[in-house]
Amino acid sequence: MKKFKSKKRNNHKKKRKFLKFILFIFIIYIFSYFSFTYLDNKITYTSNKNFLDIILNTSNLNTDKKSNFKFIGNLLNKVTKISFSDPVSVLDEGIKNNVIKIDDVEDNYDNYTELEKVSNYIENPNKDEVIKDPILYLYNSHQLENYSSNNNEVYNIKPNVMLTSYMLKEEMEKYNIVSLVEEQDINEILRINNWSGSSAYKASKVLIEDAISKNSSLKYFIDLHRDSVTYNYTTLKTNDKSYAKLYFVIGLEHDNYEKNLAFATKLSDMLNKEVEGISKGILAKQGKNVNGIYNQDINSNVLLIEVGGVDNNIEEVKNTIEILAKVLSNYIKGDNS
Repeated sequence: MKKFKSKKRNNHKKKRKFLKFILFIFIIYIFSYFSFTYLDNKITYTSNKNFLDIILNTSNLNTDKKSNFKFIGNLLNKVTKISFSDPVSVLDEGIKNNVIKIDDVEDNYDNYTELEKVSNYIENPNKDEVIKDPILYLYNSHQLENYSSNNNEVYNIKPNVMLTSYMLKEEMEKYNIVSLVEEQDINEILRINNWSGSSAYKASKVLIEDAISKNSSLKYFIDLHRDSVTYNYTTLKTNDKSYAKLYFVIGLEHDNYEKNLAFATKLSDMLNKEVEGISKGILAKQGKNVNGIYNQDINSNVLLIEVGGVDNNIEEVKNTIEILAKVLSNYIKGDNS
């Protein structure tokens, strides 16, 4: 009986020591986090333009500033089964299993005035560049759709889909494909005309038609967006790299949608042959509360592509853009041959 009580007492002491150890580690984590945050806020911020220059000119972009806490975070995750980067892990399994993925509704851009508080119109860093005979037109009907700013606070910018267009243009140049990025501020057009955010496609249509009238060489038109669903559904991790998944949106409410659908299907298949799972495929839309056209009635080579989602960071987007540029250039060269 004495041995049993002794063992029980020892087990109790071990548990107390273990809990003290976990508490100690947690206190160190919190202290370190706030110390680094305080120091980070003392850093002089750079401009949108400088941030874009860094992205376009850095081949091995690494924005993971929180690596200082990686060891501690992994240790706590192993011990407590709670991930500090994924608050949902705190929830009971039964609750997590009832989380519903919604990815087939229309993105709402009526809140663009709210988006302006966390996202910015991004000026082209090469605005004086003379572009001759562009074949690819890149634009963003929803220019302020933002990505995660985690680990990018030092740049004082909320990365958005306009960055994606500039990155894709730069990548396409490596394959000798000349691209034109639409620089007009769509939100200004909405305000001037007193249009709601739902008229963003009407505004971008005006810009597309103007670009075509000035550049007869244009043949391919890509409207880049980002999805609004969570990280798990918009991210692919493979071969030690993390990618923002692509999703093609096709409107069915015009007569020639089959040609746009064929273009999207071919590109999606080519992408998945390059990196399996990087494309989520095609989302065809029609009906009430849906645009149903997305300016794809203008040309059979107009596409709407969602690049990642609201929780993806710009490094994941950049990894995907590199693949998209390679595949798109192969498609264009094959199509024109």
